[in-house]
Amino acid sequence: MQALQALPEPYKTALYLFYYEQYSTRQIAKLLGRREATVRSDLRRGRLMLKLRLEEQG
Repeated sequence: MQALQALPEPYKTALYLFYYEQYSTRQIAKLLGRREATVRSDLRRGRLMLKLRLEEQG
């Protein structure tokens, strides 16, 4: 969770809503006022950044 909190805001929010709150990408897009494609991009980039941070810590 600490690594997630260190991510930039759009990625952190998208990942949290998707994995912890179980929202769909469509629901997240509505909540944040963003396009669904943008949310999917945020999730993809956030996962990559999170993976890199966790590997650095490992």
